[in-house]
Amino acid sequence: MADEDDRISPHGMEELRYMQQVYQNQYSILTNSLNIVLRELQELNTAQKTLENIDLVEGKDTLTGIGGDFYLVGRIHNTKSALVGIGAGYVVEKETDSAKTHVADLIKKHTDELNKLTKNRRELENALMEISYRIENSR
Repeated sequence: MADEDDRISPHGMEELRYMQQVYQNQYSILTNSLNIVLRELQELNTAQKTLENIDLVEGKDTLTGIGGDFYLVGRIHNTKSALVGIGAGYVVEKETDSAKTHVADLIKKHTDELNKLTKNRRELENALMEISYRIENSR
């Protein structure tokens, strides 16, 4: 049982429960953001591996995703350059080496973002545990 000094007023308990809910919502948002960054990193890693081995696919048939699990079969004729998305639906043509550098830069940027989100989520977990502990021990 909690000591008299450890008890939290009803108003204080209400504030703690509100903060707990806010932190839980933020935790959920951070988890969703982490999942999005992880998926993007997986796609970037796939692109990087493909670009690193681009000479192996020249002249070969390949499946090209066109969205919604639909694909076209095509033949790779040019491995000297790649089309690179730059945002807002725009693509630019880059020489293969430049595309490799670009994807490596994006992987680093996303990895840094993943590390920052992971750190923020860890801090939020600690705050949530502290609030939960205070709520549980004030009963």
